[in-house]
Amino acid sequence: MKEKNLYFYRLFGEPAAEWQGTDLPLGPPQARRVFALLLIEAGRPVPSGRIIDELWGETPPASAKVQIQGLISGLRRALRSPRGDQPILTRGAAYQLDARPEDTDTGRFTCLAAQGRELLARDCHREAAQYFRDALELWRGPVLAGIPAAAEVVARWEEERLSLLEDKAEAELGFGEHDRLVPELRDLLTAAPFRERVCGLLMTALARAGRVAEALDVYAGWRRRLVDELGVEPSPSIRSLHCEILRDGQGMTTREYPAYQETAVPSQLPPGIRDFVGRDALIAELLAELRRDDGRDTPPVVLLTGAGGIGKSSLAIRLAHQIADDYPDGRLFAALRGTTNEPRSPEAVLAGFLRAFGVPTDGIPADVDDCACLFRSLVHGRRVLLVLDDAAGEAQLRPLLPAGGGCAVIVTSRFVLAGLELGRQVPVDVLPLPDAEALLAKLTETDDDPVAAQQVLEHCGGLPLALRIVGSRIGDRTGWRLADVAGELSVERRRLDWLCAGDLAVRGSLSLGYRQLAPDRQRLFRRLGLLPAADFPAWAAALADDGEPGATSRALEDLRHRNMVQPAPRATGAPRYRVHDLLRAFAVEEVAVEPEQERAAATERVLGGWLWLAEKAADRLSRSVLRPEPGTAARTSLDEGLVAEPLSWFRDEVPALEAAVSHAAGAGLGELAWELAVVAASYFDHSGLYAEWSRCHRCALAAARESGCARGEAALLRGIGQIHLYRDDFGTACEALTESCRISDRIGDRAGRARALTGLCVLARAAGRPETSRATASRALAIFREIGDVLGMAHAHTSSAVASTELGLLDEAEAELDEAGRLCAELNDPHRTALVLRRRGQLHLRREDRRSAMSCLRRALELLDSLSDEICASRVRLDLARIRARSSDRPPSGKILIRT
Repeated sequence: MKEKNLYFYRLFGEPAAEWQGTDLPLGPPQARRVFALLLIEAGRPVPSGRIIDELWGETPPASAKVQIQGLISGLRRALRSPRGDQPILTRGAAYQLDARPEDTDTGRFTCLAAQGRELLARDCHREAAQYFRDALELWRGPVLAGIPAAAEVVARWEEERLSLLEDKAEAELGFGEHDRLVPELRDLLTAAPFRERVCGLLMTALARAGRVAEALDVYAGWRRRLVDELGVEPSPSIRSLHCEILRDGQGMTTREYPAYQETAVPSQLPPGIRDFVGRDALIAELLAELRRDDGRDTPPVVLLTGAGGIGKSSLAIRLAHQIADDYPDGRLFAALRGTTNEPRSPEAVLAGFLRAFGVPTDGIPADVDDCACLFRSLVHGRRVLLVLDDAAGEAQLRPLLPAGGGCAVIVTSRFVLAGLELGRQVPVDVLPLPDAEALLAKLTETDDDPVAAQQVLEHCGGLPLALRIVGSRIGDRTGWRLADVAGELSVERRRLDWLCAGDLAVRGSLSLGYRQLAPDRQRLFRRLGLLPAADFPAWAAALADDGEPGATSRALEDLRHRNMVQPAPRATGAPRYRVHDLLRAFAVEEVAVEPEQERAAATERVLGGWLWLAEKAADRLSRSVLRPEPGTAARTSLDEGLVAEPLSWFRDEVPALEAAVSHAAGAGLGELAWELAVVAASYFDHSGLYAEWSRCHRCALAAARESGCARGEAALLRGIGQIHLYRDDFGTACEALTESCRISDRIGDRAGRARALTGLCVLARAAGRPETSRATASRALAIFREIGDVLGMAHAHTSSAVASTELGLLDEAEAELDEAGRLCAELNDPHRTALVLRRRGQLHLRREDRRSAMSCLRRALELLDSLSDEICASRVRLDLARIRARSSDRPPSGKILIRT
């Protein structure tokens, strides 16, 4: 048997602790406040953060944790018994008062009340009354007297006391104490004038005492006050009692009555978040909106919408606490459970609000419209703030909105509430990087590893829920560092497993929205996990889902409405979307349950779509001699209008194309990987994106080698050689081009060999060996003639002309350029024509014919500008500037140099 506890704790009156009937000193006021909080939660751990909030609110001192430790130590000394008992326990980062219900006055009160009510239900009136008296004797004064405490705690126990006084009166009426009870019940009704049960008990006592007229007067006065001050009629129960008194006053029996409360000022806001950081500009803007006093007859309604875990509720509660004093007539809060399978009905929410204002349950209409009208009447002319969290949609919200301009409403929802007539839509996005950094530093209380911190921030994607979980887990694991967390989060397939702590879980938050989707929407969302990047065009989602484009567009808009995807910036007309990295990780998990064959087919369709579009876009750019003939990878045909503006299309798709190459390589699709890489090189070369070009080619090169795609390997090596030529890294360029040439020879790829030779030709010239360069160009030209590659022939003639110019063979160079120009005209290739004109201008300059040189260069520049080729155009401008510099003592033209 458990040993009897010799401690006793009191919440009624001033908080107190006793040891064997002797009061123990609790120390200074702050210590008594901490003790009161532990006593309220007796037997349950109280986090230190909650204690800090209770003592200092939103502005705790830097030493708050140390001070809490000091206060707890002081309380432990005060409560230590003569035999060494210690009732305050440490539970992780929380403290707990080790007390059973029978060790507290609240526990004994509850037990005695329950026993008395059980006896009353069996009509054992005298015995029940004694239990009720024993319970009420524990009451030594107002709850938590002298302690600034949570209003709801005081209100709850005051309600318990009043209910017990009513029970005691009913029990005493049961054995004939009506005369004695009349003054007591009159006093109670004066103290709590809207409690219907007290009014009914007083009427019953008066009627049984033969004072029927007084009983009827009590009812009339009470009804008048109810109607005048609350705007509601008495319940059917007390109206029935009134009729019985009129009929037979002294034959009364007691009955159940709903308990009206006094006109209340509900304060239902949840506690604020102590470590909230960021969004300062948005908060200032919304506070101004909520505080507006411009005479409008509609309330300000702020609709905070965004994905799960984005911080909507925290922001709403932050706003509500900062604005609370502006709404002194009530602060209402309702969790609408919009992301659950059973959202709360408007009538259930309204009933809760009406009860908070003192309306009895049987005075609340059953019809939702009547309920809404009563609520609006009740708050009319008052300044009341409503916070409606996790709304399911417009239909749920409309009945809950007050009509008067004196109220204000803050709504959070995962859905875009575009159909709501009132309200300002405020999309809530992930935290900006500076705010995310500040939150992580505050939660982890460290900033000594900026590299690891950046990695954690990247993996969490600015999602406040994820950052809070990181902070919680670091706090739970002694010795853990940010670097340890970064390592755990770096593995995508385990990321969501790790991002959970207690009842906080990113996966759980994300799954709420997913489970609400219709089956076809669920399939589309999880198929987004097959896409190579978080940013994607609508057509890619359609291919992944193997659906009709129009239907997919409508489904994507539904996901956008639910904030599961977001619109992404775009330069072309094709819609683009983005899914948050953690939502994408969730989609990857969900799609993994589908059959592998279906996933592989969807992946190839999507990558084949990118390849098809990239080829169509590259065909509209200047033709490159480096681009090989197509390989054997499967293409997926799409609307060619998507690449009507090829440069804009490529600009939008660069990250996606790079991800597609990596995705293809990771999936073992070597043929797709190298084809995607070499076709994307057309744009990389045009725009000077050498880093992206290099990453794509090296990623695809490994995949091509692993898959045995020799022609792809050779093509990629040619591109890598070209990149290193641009970077003047001639050694690496030579290795890559030579290896490409060797592979092409081995597999009999004559075109591949010729293209590799063109690179080696440029390499020899750059290394100061024009003779070798000219000979290499000649060998490439022979192959291009043999296979009928006109573009390759024009390129080889141009390269040979440049080498001839350097050797002083100017006539030969001119003949080469004439032939190159003729071939360009045959191809109708303005870009290649511009390159030939540039080399012709350099030839004229070598002959000291500056006028002809300027003419050729200007024509070349005009063509390149029309093609938006800024890199080649800048080289021509530099040539023009050099000519002008040589033709006078003045510095080169400022306009030309600036544009270059």
